Amino acid sequence: MAISAAVTTVEPARARYVAIMRGAIAAAVALLAPRDRLRLTCYYAQELTLAQIGRALGEHEATVSRHLTRTRRTIRDTVERDLAGRERLSAAEIAECFASVLDDPGSLDVADLLGSDPIGKELVQDRSRDKETSGAAGR
Repeated sequence: MAISAAVTTVEPARARYVAIMRGAIAAAVALLAPRDRLRLTCYYAQELTLAQIGRALGEHEATVSRHLTRTRRTIRDTVERDLAGRERLSAAEIAECFASVLDDPGSLDVADLLGSDPIGKELVQDRSRDKETSGAAGR
């Protein structure tokens, strides 16, 4: 018995849109303040919880959440302006760019876009040392 493969049509502009989005997102992230990039790295690349990020940065969990929401909005606004200005895309084409990335992100890796952040790695290492210290103190 033959198994039929699902027929998928690939939009000719999809690869172009994904490439454009990758560049626009990377540029938007590069414009962020270091602390905003650090929060994004902790949350998306290192998969820390809001509470863990808050403890590491000395912020309340709700503050971390608000900053992440604001940063995501800033990235989206910056990307949209970039696509409209530099790429001269229409609103419909910009929507297609976002849809292309959401439908199939392919090799669009958040950790790559955020870059390697040694500060974030130090925070994770410090947190594990804190657990060891608190465990020893409780004995």
